[in-house]
Order: sequence, then C-alpha cells, then structure tokens
Amino acid sequence: MKWIIHMLCLMLLLTDITLVVGGVSYPAHRFMLCISSDVFESMLMNSKRSDSHQNVIELQEVPLCIEVFPLFLQYFYTGEITLEHNNIMPMLVLADKYNVKDLTVLCVEYMCEHIADAANQGQLVTWFQYVLSINQPMMVNAAYFCKIWQDTECIKVKPLWNKLFKACRNFIKWNIDTCVDCFNTFQCDVLVGLLKQSDLVVLDEIQLFKYVVSWLNYQTAKKLTECNDSDTVEEYRISLTEHVMSYIRYPMIPPRIIAQLLVEPVLKQNMNFFVEKMAAAMEYNMIKKEEKQSNAKNLLECTPRLYTCPRWGDEFSICQKSIKDFLSVKKEITTNSDLFERDQEKPDRTHWNVELFLKGLWFGKALWISWSDSLVLPEMIVKMVRATIELKLKKDEKMRTFSYLVRVAILVYALQNKITHVVSVVQKVVLFNNEQVKITIDDFMVYDAINRPKTNINDTNVSYIIYESLKFHVIITPIVPGLTDTHIGTRIQHVHF
Repeated sequence: MKWIIHMLCLMLLLTDITLVVGGVSYPAHRFMLCISSDVFESMLMNSKRSDSHQNVIELQEVPLCIEVFPLFLQYFYTGEITLEHNNIMPMLVLADKYNVKDLTVLCVEYMCEHIADAANQGQLVTWFQYVLSINQPMMVNAAYFCKIWQDTECIKVKPLWNKLFKACRNFIKWNIDTCVDCFNTFQCDVLVGLLKQSDLVVLDEIQLFKYVVSWLNYQTAKKLTECNDSDTVEEYRISLTEHVMSYIRYPMIPPRIIAQLLVEPVLKQNMNFFVEKMAAAMEYNMIKKEEKQSNAKNLLECTPRLYTCPRWGDEFSICQKSIKDFLSVKKEITTNSDLFERDQEKPDRTHWNVELFLKGLWFGKALWISWSDSLVLPEMIVKMVRATIELKLKKDEKMRTFSYLVRVAILVYALQNKITHVVSVVQKVVLFNNEQVKITIDDFMVYDAINRPKTNINDTNVSYIIYESLKFHVIITPIVPGLTDTHIGTRIQHVHF
C-alpha cells in the first residue's frame, strides 16, 4: 500500500486537485490531503466552504515556507522527510498551520535534539519566540514577559511544545554567550523579560551591557530601512535605549569600569539618561549599604546575576577516570566578600571548600544506642551525587559571632552534538554562621549518566562527559538584606530534561 501511494506521488496519477504555492502548481490527491491534515480536511470536505468545490486552490505562504512546500507535500505520500537546520523552522510552521500532527512531533523532537546547534547557528531565539507565539494568551503584559523566563506555570504550553519551550528558555538563560549570533533577533518585550532575570549566566554585567548595545544598534539600523525620516528614527532610538537599558544592573559594575563606559557611543548619544544611572550606581560604592532605602527597583539593581568572572567563583574540570568510588573531589575557591566593590586595591576575599561526591556515598557499619535499646546499622551504599560547600573561617571569625548570607549556585556543563554548554543550574540561599559553616546539595546531577559507560542524561543525546572530563562552575555571591532579592529558595533546573 505504501509503495502504491509513493508511485501515485512520483507519477502524478489520478490527481484531482492542484495546490498553487508561490506561483508553482502542485498536483495532488484530495484523499491524501484530507487523511494527513485536519485543516485540509475541513477545507476540502466542508461543502459550505468555497474551496471544497474548486480544483485549483492557491495557498498563501511566506517565502521560507514556499521553498520547502514540495518536501512538505511529499511527506503526505511517503511519511519520510530529511530535517535540517535550514528547513526545520519553515517545515514546523507548515506542519503546525495545517495540523499535520506526526510531522509536528518529528520537528519538535529534532529541535530538542539540536538545541545547542541552533544557538551556534543563530536560530535558537527564533525557535523560542515561535513556540512562545503559538502558546501566547490573548492578553499579555510586562509581568507575563518576565514570568516566561522563570520556572513557573505562567503560561499554558501545550504538552507537545512544553519540553522544547523549557529547553530553549533555559539554554538561552544559561548560555547567553553561545547565543550571541541570535541575540539581535530578540523581540523587545522578550529581551526586557530576560534582563529582569537573576539566574542569567553571563561573564559579568559589562558583557551583558555590550550585548544590549549591539541589539540597540541592530534595531536602529532596521528601523532606518523602514523609515527614511531621520528625526523619527532618532526619537525611536532614544526611547528604545532608555527603555531597555533601564534593566542593566549598574551597581553590579565596578566603579573603575563604569568610568570607562563614558567613551561608549551609546552613552554619548543618551548622556543625561546614563549619567543619572551611573551616578546612582556609584552611590553604592560611596556610602554605607545600610543607609540605602530598599525598594523593588533596588532589589533588581542590587541582585547579582550568575556571573562567571573570577570575582564570584571558579570553574573546574575533573577527569572522569580519576574519580574513585565513594571518594570526593575537593577544590578551594575564593570569592569577593562584599557585594559592592569599594575603592580598594585588594577587595576582601572569602575562601570556600567545595567537595563533590560523584561516585555515590558509602556509610560504614555503625552502632545506634538509645536509652532503651541498641541497634547495629549495616554498611550502606547510596547511589547519588552530592556537593558540600564549606565556609573557611578566618581566625577572628572563630572567636566571635558572625553571619554571612549568600546565594550559592552550581553550574553543570554537558555536551550535545560536540557543543559544550550549561545543562543544569542549582541555586540556594544560605545563611552561614557559627552553627552552620557547611551545606549539602544532593541529586543535582543524574547519577547513572555519570557512572554507567556511554549513558546519556535521561535518554537524551546529551552527555555530562566532555572529552573524558566533567565540568562545573561554583558561584557564590553575597546577599545584602533589604537590597538584594532573596526569593530564590532551593532550585535545581535543567535544559534538556
């Protein structure tokens, strides 16, 4: 039967309808169109519709969809298709438009398996915004575009799209440097929502500032091609700059670097706006932090993102073959002690001991004794991944009462199609004091994906093993009560699963 249908397609036998797309005619069979697509069935079988009585139907498609329409139509007959990066987006648009469910599933699965490639080729933001558009409610506001970047059920994503939506969203947030080639394709509201996020992984705030400058230049140039009125374009540029640049966290930029920004063209063009922003940011480095008044705006401005620069942590790689069963891998890291970098030649640094148990935990035989009885506890092996982070106390801290509120984050890297990226992020707000100098975080990685040979993460095409090594980055940033957002809790999130 499949062979007969294939021959009908190749030889154009018994065709009873012609589809015209982009000026090209495609003979087809009503029967095949109707059994493959609910939309075509409604179009051709509903006698109340004029299309049902016509032998030639012209379909209006965008240019990219016109190019792949022959492959799309051929899929109706063969059930086979070769998906690639240059045809996946228009093919998905056609499959979704005409409700070809099995082809839609194939497209979504392909995209989930090529998230990292899409970022590398400048397509991932387009993928994300398309999935967002087809799941977007009728009424949206600024809060909506902020929540889409968070791990909440803020939008009702169709089950088929849910995995792809989360994968695109988290990959962009945690691998913004990999997405640099598609950064300029952000819609304004979507970009502003991203800039409001505190779990955005980036080298530092200056790097993010430069990405936004590039986006502004691109949008201005685009507007110039649409409008020849220079005054209108200039008004647009000023308004857009002040809107988007308001979400850069200027207090997170060291004073010595803020001064260097004054030579940037975008600052010269919007001098009054930026001088006000930078003067306010400098205040945090000039006065005592407890004298600042808390408000919702301060909570965002004074909340560090997940910066990977040396000020706030360190990364380390571990050769997989060197990891021993039940033994930990240890590393000492240092971070800035203060959130704001005062005019100091050498900022105070805090030392931490990081210990990772990647091959499970072993508990030896023990004797449990109570007032009425005793019990021998057998040795036990627990197959799990654990991290401990310990604050190394200074000599004076051991002798006095102290408390130190921080956000701890662990970035876990993985490999998809030979592209290294952050695959999981764990965050936790912790109060270190005399009673607690060490914390434990369990199950932030999939145990079997580390310890079973050639095992990927949860049946995906993603592996923790990056050229025989495991890669992590630990970030620890201070929290200033009243100035820093602490609504984080303990969260473990992933890209692909």
